[in-house]
Amino acid sequence: MSQTAAIPLSGTLDRPVLRGRAVSRSETVLAWTVAVVAAVLLTAAVLFLSAGGRWFVVETPSMGDAAPVGTLVLDLPVDVDTLAVGDVVSFATDANPGVVYTHRIIGIDAEGLHTRGDINGATDPWTLTQHDVIGAPVLLVPHLGWLFRAAPILLVGTLLIWTLTSAFTDRVTRTCLRIAGGALTTSYAAFVLKPFVNVTTITNTSSPHGVEATIVSSGIFPVRVDAHGGNSVHLVDGQVGRVVIEELTKNGHYQLTSNIDLDPMGWAALILVCLVPLVLCLAVGRVEPVRTS
Repeated sequence: MSQTAAIPLSGTLDRPVLRGRAVSRSETVLAWTVAVVAAVLLTAAVLFLSAGGRWFVVETPSMGDAAPVGTLVLDLPVDVDTLAVGDVVSFATDANPGVVYTHRIIGIDAEGLHTRGDINGATDPWTLTQHDVIGAPVLLVPHLGWLFRAAPILLVGTLLIWTLTSAFTDRVTRTCLRIAGGALTTSYAAFVLKPFVNVTTITNTSSPHGVEATIVSSGIFPVRVDAHGGNSVHLVDGQVGRVVIEELTKNGHYQLTSNIDLDPMGWAALILVCLVPLVLCLAVGRVEPVRTS
């Protein structure tokens, strides 16, 4: 005679399971770490602003690798009498209101300060006085300025995605859609601002052999710039290079192509970063066993 064991159709769940997944110690430590870092940064920002500090984002490559495009400039007020040749200052002039420059001092005389960008060919046409000088940088943070420029796009995109996905009641679906939406918003910001790869032509000079172009990289990633019918150069952020183009188009134009130029470790790190949204979605959607008693 065979016997069949009945499987109960009901059971009790532990209270932590009913309320949701229990928070691990590592998650608690991470949350507290983020909170402490945020509090420290907020305190530092309040102290910096209360001391008359101002911040700017570099938008042109005039300072080369000393302050590449996307550099966050933190300035504090300064007395021009304490400045010397070689110092970097931020200033605005009445001749071009609303524009802030961050350039290096190349000369001081009785009339005031004379400045120039590190890779500019000409001295600035203004003589600066205390009235013009905003401050001197106490900190130059490369690349961080891109985040400040992208903040409006990221904020609007995040709010929009959060609102649209609130209609989904399933936690896994809602969270995965938000992760995918966040990745899409970040990609759109990168498409608009072009922070990763960008090359700017500073000057070009004709010669009997073709055209000699002076270029500067203004993107975060190292790039390889190939001149069609000419040489190639490897540039990092803010670095200046020269290419000679011997073959021109029928209209007398030349062509430059720029591509990311990373080593194997760099490519591996880039691929891992791109896989982060997928890994997060897999982590959110994992199946957790429920114990019955």
